[in-house]
Amino acid sequence: MYKILSLLLTVGMLCSMVHLAEADTVTLGWNPNTETDLAGYRLHYGNNPRAQATYTQTVPINNRNATTWELTLPDGVYYFALTAVDLAGNESGFSNEVMAEISEVTVPPPPPPPPVGPGQPGTPLLIQ
Repeated sequence: MYKILSLLLTVGMLCSMVHLAEADTVTLGWNPNTETDLAGYRLHYGNNPRAQATYTQTVPINNRNATTWELTLPDGVYYFALTAVDLAGNESGFSNEVMAEISEVTVPPPPPPPPVGPGQPGTPLLIQ
């Protein structure tokens, strides 16, 4: 029981950052769990905070050394929390919940280069 309780206390700070890498990619990062019997993690997420509804998606992360995970998701608002899983299959309580809003970002094209004419800097030198 002590190990499970310790695992529950350790998981509280796992989701420490959310970073939008692209318009549709979310990168989640957390502090690693240090339990010796750690098997991996489960990333839980959905479109509503956990206080309003249960998460609709769960991603198993079967790598005890993982500290980041990327998800490609359609536009929307998402709420994420992480749990740790030990070798016996016991799951910890949820980490702090984090939220990310994904929306397509349209980047305007760069302006065209200024015209280059005779005698102006940058004019190509033609040798005939």
